[in-house]
Amino acid sequence: GGAEPQFTKWAWLNGRLVPAARAAVPVFDRGLLFGDGIYETVRTYGGKVFRARSHLARLAASAARIELRLPYPPRALEAVMARVVAANRLSDARVRLVVTRGVGASPDLGAIARTRPTVLVYATPYAGPAEADRLNGVRAILARTARNHRRALDPAIKSLNLLNSFLAKREAARAGARDAVLLNPDGFVAEGTASNVFFVRRGTLCTPALEAGILEGITRGIVLDLARRLGFRVREGLFRPAALLAAEEAFLTASTIELLPLAALGARRYPASRPVTRVLQSAYRVTVLDELGSRSRA
Repeated sequence: GGAEPQFTKWAWLNGRLVPAARAAVPVFDRGLLFGDGIYETVRTYGGKVFRARSHLARLAASAARIELRLPYPPRALEAVMARVVAANRLSDARVRLVVTRGVGASPDLGAIARTRPTVLVYATPYAGPAEADRLNGVRAILARTARNHRRALDPAIKSLNLLNSFLAKREAARAGARDAVLLNPDGFVAEGTASNVFFVRRGTLCTPALEAGILEGITRGIVLDLARRLGFRVREGLFRPAALLAAEEAFLTASTIELLPLAALGARRYPASRPVTRVLQSAYRVTVLDELGSRSRA
């Protein structure tokens, strides 16, 4: 039971659309006990999921990396996401797809024989950055919390273990900032708490390479592709925080924020003009419209 969640009415759990207030997972689910699971978050525009296949391919890759068999094919999950959005009468939504390993034969870490995965899909009204923030940028800090070492936990696994990001997010909140940029254990710029980081330095668009120990963001890939097609110089590499602080422009990317400019990083304030960011923001919107049709409000 429990109180009716105010943010959504219907959820899809293990093959059935159920009232969100009654959607329940067993207490011995390994997702709860061990964080043994993976997820994806997608954005819908006008009721249509943007880049569903890219997200589902990444979900399948995460599943393979933790030796989890997905019980539904991508096509089925794509249909489920659309169904959940429609059931909640949403147009612009944030959809989250969560897969845990389910309940084991015993509540022991190694007991994974005969587990049946738990699959949950829910949608909430899209509450992204305010238009003023998209235009004027937001404040971020450099977190003291480091990104997990990539040999400790492969960043390509989009796992339910988000304490690392949560602690950095708390640091940002205490500093009165919207987000935090994390460094990897070697002191190179990695990513935001739930986003990739880009910056413009002497006319070159720079972003940390995958070797920095980051998630390969879907939006990151789109932005790199657009920048190259538009003729910008692009560099993926390992960057010290000094390079990011010396940049002319900086922004974060994720499905739920698109391209969100940084107005400040700690004490460093960035210029308000942001020519490269603005061009890429527009190009991203055009891509969404092209792919989902002009009826979708991007």
